[in-house]
Amino acid sequence: MSKNKKTILINGALGRMGSAVATLCKNNKDFIVKNAVDSPKHKLMGESLYTQEDLKQFSLFDVKISKLPRKLEVDLVVDFSTPTSSIVMARKALSARVPFVTGTTGFSSKQILELKSISRKIPVLQSYNMSLGINVLIKILRDNIEYFKRNDLEITETHHNKKVDSPSGTALLLAENLCEAIGISSKKSLKYRGKSSSLERKKGEIGISVLRGGDIAGEHKVSSFGDKENIYITHQALDRDIFARGALDLGRKLLKKKKGFFSALDLI
Repeated sequence: MSKNKKTILINGALGRMGSAVATLCKNNKDFIVKNAVDSPKHKLMGESLYTQEDLKQFSLFDVKISKLPRKLEVDLVVDFSTPTSSIVMARKALSARVPFVTGTTGFSSKQILELKSISRKIPVLQSYNMSLGINVLIKILRDNIEYFKRNDLEITETHHNKKVDSPSGTALLLAENLCEAIGISSKKSLKYRGKSSSLERKKGEIGISVLRGGDIAGEHKVSSFGDKENIYITHQALDRDIFARGALDLGRKLLKKKKGFFSALDLI
């Protein structure tokens, strides 16, 4: 193992995003995977994270898919799992004083509060989308909120047919940022589109619509309907690598922090 590389633990290592992070770490100059954690019930538990060819080609060491270790002995935790698993891992990171990066979606408000509590002692990055592009989109919306708040705003998100949470964490991230910038309550203003006997818009309402199909990594569209002119801003994720790369780039910056609760926008 290179002495210059920081060691990471991937929680949810066998999922779509965890696998993408592991792949990027094969030949990464800054990070190397030390622990790969996933559900104890997974059929690949105890198997190697990397193939024998990977080990030879990239000078890696053999990492077995394991349960949660009793003690964390890594420099950084990267988590793409489930809300319950993520909170358990965050508590472990707190005990070991290890920075914690999570891109897990579907957190409850209570779980977010616990992550914020944990961040009083360690640096925590929680973001539903680690890509540079989506955070640039958020900045565009916030910087021009005086214009956008006058219009009817709708968010549409499209993902692959295996995605379990709806709406996506990114759609909620966009909506929450709009509500915060406008100065309105997300609980009162967000409207999840579906079958209804009354679709007439209410003042200040922000709609969210969901599509599922195929193997789409992620597409988010913000529609602004104004007076005789409309604006459509779309972000397409063409490969999940952008989220994995973002997690590592942001994790590198998080290592310089002593404590605090950060969004991707805070560190970009």
